[in-house]
Amino acid sequence: MSLATELQNAKYIGKTDSECLAILTTKNIPTKQSISAHDIQKYLALAGKLLPLEASNLASAVNVNRMLELFDTFDMTDAQVEGALIASVDACIADGLVDATDKTAILAMGDKLISTVEQLGISKYSISYINNVRS
Repeated sequence: MSLATELQNAKYIGKTDSECLAILTTKNIPTKQSISAHDIQKYLALAGKLLPLEASNLASAVNVNRMLELFDTFDMTDAQVEGALIASVDACIADGLVDATDKTAILAMGDKLISTVEQLGISKYSISYINNVRS
């Protein structure tokens, strides 16, 4: 979709260029991003769960530890990668190594809000740019 098409939506009708720019730059569109293995390890360390995971011989822990070694980042836009991470964390929950709060915190690292201009791939914008597009 182009910016011109976006600006035809009802939410922009009757708005000033400044108001349109404010709407366009508000970060309110949920998207996924990569999670670094290092960030997961830091979270687990701060939660007091990294050492028990690393010391465990349970298959779920061995799997998570191996994944954290193999992956620099977990691309949460890739359904296969996201599914594998979720399944691995769920297995650790079933074994009592982590809990649902940990799962929520880890998966939240992959959530991100972006603006409409970011979604449209527009890197340079201003009130005058909006005015030119609307004219």
